[in-house]
Amino acid sequence: MELQATPLEGIVRSSDGTLFYLFPIQDVSTLQTVRGHLACAIDVLSNQEESLPEQRLEAIRTLNSLVAALSVHDGDHYSAIDSALEGGVPNL
Repeated sequence: MELQATPLEGIVRSSDGTLFYLFPIQDVSTLQTVRGHLACAIDVLSNQEESLPEQRLEAIRTLNSLVAALSVHDGDHYSAIDSALEGGVPNL
């Protein structure tokens, strides 16, 4: 699969037109750690009656961290979307 740049920071397009968000990680162990934290957060929030308030709070913090990481380029994305709506960018 070939990836091509788009006007949106952190987003690339595949040769079949699918868009991918680039999630920055340092190495494979970081990816495994993030996956583990997300799995724990999902388990805790899925079984709230069986989890402690501290566990629920940590799960919420984990999800907030993920949202923050995914929002790093939001300002650039909103600017690009505004430009596209104004006719400045024909294809995102």
